[in-house]
Amino acid sequence: MEVLRLNNIGLKGLSTDARPWSLSPEFITSGINFRIYAGSIIGNGGEILWSTAPAGWFPAHPFHVGSTSGDFWLVAGRSAIYAWDGGTWTDVTSVVGYGNLGINDELFWTSCMLGAIPIFNNPQAQPEYWSPQDIAQAMQPLMFDQVNTWEDKGYSFQIIRSHRNFLFAMNLNENGEEFLDSFRWSHPADANGLPATWDETDPAFLAGKASLGGEGGRIIDGYTMRDAFCMYSEGAVNILDYTNDEFVWRRRKLSATVGLLATDCVIEVKGDHYFLADGDIVRNDGNRIESIAHNRIRSDLASRIDIDNYDRSYAVRNDSLKEIWFCIPETDEEYANIAYIYNYRDDSWAIKDLPDGVAFSNYGSQATPSLSWDDNSDEELWDSQSRSWGSAKLTPLDDTVIGVAPQTGELYILDPSTTPDNDFPARIERTDFQE
Repeated sequence: MEVLRLNNIGLKGLSTDARPWSLSPEFITSGINFRIYAGSIIGNGGEILWSTAPAGWFPAHPFHVGSTSGDFWLVAGRSAIYAWDGGTWTDVTSVVGYGNLGINDELFWTSCMLGAIPIFNNPQAQPEYWSPQDIAQAMQPLMFDQVNTWEDKGYSFQIIRSHRNFLFAMNLNENGEEFLDSFRWSHPADANGLPATWDETDPAFLAGKASLGGEGGRIIDGYTMRDAFCMYSEGAVNILDYTNDEFVWRRRKLSATVGLLATDCVIEVKGDHYFLADGDIVRNDGNRIESIAHNRIRSDLASRIDIDNYDRSYAVRNDSLKEIWFCIPETDEEYANIAYIYNYRDDSWAIKDLPDGVAFSNYGSQATPSLSWDDNSDEELWDSQSRSWGSAKLTPLDDTVIGVAPQTGELYILDPSTTPDNDFPARIERTDFQE
């Protein structure tokens, strides 16, 4: 009997597209709920229920906020925004509220940080910010200019993003008229401040408005790429370079054939962008766009994604393990239920099951409430504490992927470091080795 000696088996992860007999032993031909880590294949299934939010507001958008006053997750839903500090849910909904949001509108929140200030937007409401970062502080309207809010102007938009000390509003709706390929940028904000205006007609400021034009379709999202801002449309990629002159930005078209699949599907790693395109996953280095899924998992991805709910896909970066999770709904699924996981350090692929009903996930610390005297009134408990007075547990070792399910209000730790509550079984298979 011939002995087949195999080295480094499986360490390149999945390759589902190529014929198995053409692959070297470093590839796996089928599998789920595993990861490649430290030269080994290990199980990676299940989740931990971290908390259940107060009922009735359909939370759908978790966003991690670290600050000197505490460590929070801001979670936006259909009728409220809550702050979760690891122990208490606090309603920080603005005075105006979100009465215009209907069924599934909770899925359209976008968010970013402008310096130390969290910015949130839903196209059915008005953009808001949270400052100071304290549970006694409600969300406040982001002003359009010194006098008017965006609602006062009758303006709204789909996506809010920050770049340098600018804010970008993309895919506009102004007084009921849609400008799907247009965008606005604010006047640059002072350090840890807010923009003075978005009014493009005021010559004293750098705020402006422009349209991408062409055949790229509507703007889907935008993201910082080193010193530039990369704007993604349905069928095009454009890059804005800051000029520091009266034009403010110079636009260059990178691609007229590749576009972004959905909002929140772009991840930045070491100055490059990785994003979900139409039936592909690609890398954008600012000069060219190339597939990282071709001949690996591209065909499998394209055949499994739901054609009705594909726009509920998203991507999240798992910094601690050098991974990018591309989360998609499979056929007939309402929300993303599997993650194609790319390890950008090892250039390997894996797939992981996600809990039912999780609409969106983000990366951040497992927040822990600050210590108080009442919490530590028992002498034995006080003696057992190793943390300093008034501290919260803020360490990168606690960072993980957190997801939320709108229908149940459940907040999950999706990549637990301890035994999960629901341990999905891991499976790997390799067939047809080369002789």
